[in-house]
Amino acid sequence: MENLKETRSFYEENIYGTWRSGETVTFQVHEKSLRKEIHDAQNPFASMFRLSTVDDGIDVEIKVSTGEKSTSFTVRAYLPEEEERKRFPDGCPVIICMHPIQPKHYALQKGYAVIFMDSIMIAGDNIEHQGAFYDLYPYSYYGKDQTGVLMAWAWGASKVLDAVYGGLDKVFGLNADASIVTGVSRWGKATAVCGAFEERFKMVVPTCSGAGGLALWKEKSEGKMYDLTHCGGPAEYVYGQNEPLNCLQSDAERGWFCDAFLQYHAEKDIPVEQYMLPVLAADSKRLYCIVAAWMGEDWVNAPSMWICYEEAKKRFAELGLADHILAHFHKEGHAVIEEDMEYILTEFERFFMNSPKTC
Repeated sequence: MENLKETRSFYEENIYGTWRSGETVTFQVHEKSLRKEIHDAQNPFASMFRLSTVDDGIDVEIKVSTGEKSTSFTVRAYLPEEEERKRFPDGCPVIICMHPIQPKHYALQKGYAVIFMDSIMIAGDNIEHQGAFYDLYPYSYYGKDQTGVLMAWAWGASKVLDAVYGGLDKVFGLNADASIVTGVSRWGKATAVCGAFEERFKMVVPTCSGAGGLALWKEKSEGKMYDLTHCGGPAEYVYGQNEPLNCLQSDAERGWFCDAFLQYHAEKDIPVEQYMLPVLAADSKRLYCIVAAWMGEDWVNAPSMWICYEEAKKRFAELGLADHILAHFHKEGHAVIEEDMEYILTEFERFFMNSPKTC
């Protein structure tokens, strides 16, 4: 299935649920933080990716209205110092992150603004379908009214970009046409979904996304041995278990998808492969970069994500866009690390920023 329109519809109807757009989006910058400490004892992993309640960021309330309903969520913006801003006379490029990322200060030092989402405010990481997205679009038993959490998080990043285009760029001195979206793990999956459905992001960077993201359904690495000396790893690295389909369909994770995803009893039953998510984002005005780690990433199936890159690149080449898809795999770390950020920003500037001035 490689007809792009049909593939996009398939993803909406059978895997991620319905994409939403076209709302009225406004924003309000708050001098004092609105954020309160939120603990999630049931999900300590997700808590690692929550925003802090007090730091040097600026809270921005994003208000979204369909006309009939309205909702809001807050994000936190971080802006480079005046000296770093000089690299970009047309305004700072902006990195919209599904959650806090480690190399924030590296990006700021390079003149980039960074906006961290608290994705749990947009859609809870469970099967309850609650949060700002579901305030507007309640989940129902009817397929057209079903949107899974991954698609909801992708929508959230799109609404932040709406706010940037809607005046936040002028308030903060940003270049709305120079945007990057990224996220790690389950938010790496959401980033891949976002890239396929929100075409305004100039660079899409899904990181360590695994099954349901950019690991191919039918390419397993568990039990296989790989030579990882090229990245400083061992010559004989044997992968452990990859995340199976029944885990994605469990109560812990099935909320990420629409109900129709439960129809598949084995990976072989899914008629579309995940390299089509990058292909849906292929555009002469955009850049796609798959980031992952080789070691310690058995569960997210790093070798399969590399094969995804190779398969997607073939389709990009057929479109004359072979140099618009990249991959950067670091040695280890389930995160966007500084090494990745250096690579991402170098490539972003090479493609889109016309060799900005150095400080």
